[in-house]
Amino acid sequence: MKDSAVLNTKIKKENTLKNSFSAKRHFFEPCKSGLFGFAAFITILIIVKLFSYAIGSYDYFALEITDVQLSLIGFVLLFLIRFLENFKEQKTD
Repeated sequence: MKDSAVLNTKIKKENTLKNSFSAKRHFFEPCKSGLFGFAAFITILIIVKLFSYAIGSYDYFALEITDVQLSLIGFVLLFLIRFLENFKEQKTD
């Protein structure tokens, strides 16, 4: 009887910890994913612009502010995906 009470207490404590706010899980992990998304987008843009310059489509190579703004979309998308995963309902098996 005592063992089941202790086990129930441990399970409740674990569930509380899973549902509680964690700065690492709710902020740092999504930011890390967002930075990866930004880096992926900016890398693809740079490679495409360098390739276009190399084959002669453009006379010069320039990275513009619109390229950075477009890369911010990658940051926002991956940040939101990782952030919203924290609020997804957990399956109990």
